[in-house]
Amino acid sequence: MIPVEVTGVSVCQPYQGYVVILREISGDRWLPIFIGAAEAQNISLLLQGTPHTRPLTFDLFYNLLHASDAIIRQVAVTDLKDNTFFAMVELQTMGGIVGIDARPSDAIAIALKAKAPVFVVESVMDKASLKGNEVESQVSNLDEISRLSQLLLDAVQRESYEEAAQLRDRIKELEKRENLR
Repeated sequence: MIPVEVTGVSVCQPYQGYVVILREISGDRWLPIFIGAAEAQNISLLLQGTPHTRPLTFDLFYNLLHASDAIIRQVAVTDLKDNTFFAMVELQTMGGIVGIDARPSDAIAIALKAKAPVFVVESVMDKASLKGNEVESQVSNLDEISRLSQLLLDAVQRESYEEAAQLRDRIKELEKRENLR
């Protein structure tokens, strides 16, 4: 199993979706995994350390596990079938080690909440990863687009339309640079 770190969540405009980016810790491979909007927001909140007023789903699961004296040992992206990723959350319980099937986005969120390590099975990394400095540059721009998109949503909610227009223009400029439109 390959240890990875969660580097960010990005907007992927051509597909009208989001990707969570996993980076090989001791290598140059990157694994983008498409996820839903709610899951992207949850992972972004965890990565940014942004507090929220009410418990989110990952908080509920973490709190239930903690109250049951279960420890999240690690999570792993374990398979890729028909363009769908699969993951496993490994728990240490009073009865021993237990593996729980999960969507990668949920597993990653719970790992971030528990500060548990994240891994990717070698065969999945071989099938779906990207390599090189070019990817790093693109991921950096996608992360910036994601960050700006969140600021844009916040500006619209605050009805700060001039700020929103400036953010929209910056996003379009970055998307054009990455040929995302």
